[in-house]
Amino acid sequence: MRLVLIDFRHPFFRPMTRRVVIFCFVAIWTVVEFFAGSQGWVIFFAALTAYVGWGFFLSGQPDEPLDAATAADEVTTPKDNE
Repeated sequence: MRLVLIDFRHPFFRPMTRRVVIFCFVAIWTVVEFFAGSQGWVIFFAALTAYVGWGFFLSGQPDEPLDAATAADEVTTPKDNE
C-alpha cells in the first residue's frame, strides 16, 4: 500500500478549474504566511504548493474525460439476474 497525502487521481480533481483554484489558493496562502512572518508555515505551505503543483500539472496524469469502463467502475449499480 502506498501512502499519499492527496489522491490526485480522485474524480473530484478531474476538472482543470478545480486544480488551478486549489493550486492558487495554496500558493496565495504561502504568500500570506510569508508576510505574516511565520517561517515554519511558509516552509510547510511552500512544500505543499510544490507537491500540489507537481501532482496536478507535472506528474503526467491524463486530462481525458472518463471512459466508459472507468465510469462503470466508479458507479456500480446492481444488476438483475434474469
